[in-house]
Order: sequence, then structure tokens, then C-alpha cells
Amino acid sequence: MFRGELLKLTTTAATKVALAVGVLGLVATQLVLVVLLPALASGTIGPGADALGDDLPASGVATASAQLASLSPLGASGGGGSLSIAALAVLVLGVLAGTTDYRFGGIVPTALAEPRRGRILAAKVGATAVTGLVLGAAYAIVSLVALLVSLPATGTTLEIGIPDIAAVMARGTGVVALLALLGLGIGVLARSQLAGVLIMLGAVVLELMTQGVAVLATGAWPLWGQALPLTLSQAAIGSTPSEIPSLVALAGLAGWVALILAAATVAIRRRDL
Repeated sequence: MFRGELLKLTTTAATKVALAVGVLGLVATQLVLVVLLPALASGTIGPGADALGDDLPASGVATASAQLASLSPLGASGGGGSLSIAALAVLVLGVLAGTTDYRFGGIVPTALAEPRRGRILAAKVGATAVTGLVLGAAYAIVSLVALLVSLPATGTTLEIGIPDIAAVMARGTGVVALLALLGLGIGVLARSQLAGVLIMLGAVVLELMTQGVAVLATGAWPLWGQALPLTLSQAAIGSTPSEIPSLVALAGLAGWVALILAAATVAIRRRDL
């Protein structure tokens, strides 16, 4: 069943589009934010930061923290509580993985071949996790290449060690897989592809709006706001400052995924197909 679910993911046009959009969106993001803007700021391209003045956004890869931030597999702009094209594509991929069988009627023959519905969901989880890990590794390589291209383009040197690079890339790959599973759980609960995508987008927008209102009302970023899935994903990668340690954030994100998948397990066992 695992190979069957993996075949569905790798041969369905919608999932291929989601994968392509995620990779191309990340390439475009990193080229602009990690390569082009720092090169403009350093004067390698164009008249330099002094001539451009306030028209040039603050950017650079000269410091260790900036280089770590640029390595995020979700994109250099994906600060805490924000949403990047790469993250959105992964979530949509998960929703598609959870709803394709319902859309095309494949869930019925699948259930006839394997009446134990828990095993059906387990196969979907395994296939989605493997796909997410592969996609996460591709994201991480894109971000690393962008940083390596940016260093000579801006005349700076690498300020972080190989262990730091490997740690960010490994955690980022795991985060991408967890986000795909989060989308899968939402998709199984929704069953409809349109409903699943809308629910996912609604949850994402609600998280961003809730955090924005909380910051405006209190003047600070509340701890509960940092425990929401999108923000935990950034904290787990560890490329941006956060009050929550990376491994704790990774465990918290895994907890959200386990909660959603547990609800999906109950739903797929009890309702009609």
C-alpha cells in the first residue's frame, strides 16, 4: 500500500504542480533576497547602497546570523509567523495527498483491498513523509546554493561552520516533512480538495492575524503565539531568533501533526466512504 500511495503522489498532475511551484518559488525568493539584494547593497551590482538610499531594503549575508537565516529551506523571508511560497506549496501538497482518493473515487477500491482503514492512513502518512523529506532536502540544497553564490557576489566570507549548516538543513528537511503531514491530516478531515485548501489557507491567515492583533494589543509577541504551527516551524529550523529552542519547537510541531493525524484517524474509521 505504501508503494501505491507513493505512486499516486508522484504521478498525479496536481501534486507535480505543487512540487514545481514550491521549488521554483523558493529559487526566485532566494535569488532576490539572498543573492540580488545583498549584491546591490555591497555595490557589486548597481551604484551601491549609498546611492540607492532608502529605496534599498536592509539586507546582507555578512554576519553569521544572516547566513543562518538565508539557509532556511522555507525561504529567507520566512521569519517567525510569516508564510513563504515554499511553505504554502508543502501544505497544499499534503492536502492533495489526503484528498485525491476522495476526488477521483479511489478510496472505495482502496478500502476493498485493505478494509483496515488505519492501515490506509498509515500508508498515506508514510508516502507523504517520504515525499516531504525529499522535497525538504531539495529546498535545503536550493537555499545552500543561493548562499554559496551570494558570498563571492557580495565579497563576504562564510561565517558559519559545517555543523551549523548541516543542523539547519537537517531540521529544515524535517520541518518540511511535518508540514506536508499537517496538510495531509487537514485533507483527510476535509475530504474535498477545495474545502481542504480553503481550510488550510483559513487556518494560516487566522494564525498570522491573531499574532498581529496580539502584538498590537500587548506590544510583545506572546508565548502562546510562538507555539502555533507556522511559528514553530521557523523556530524548529533555528535560522531566526526565538524564545523556544529548536528541538522543543520541532517537538511542538510534531505534536500538532500528531493531534491532527489522530483526528483524521478517528474520522476515516467512523465515517462512510
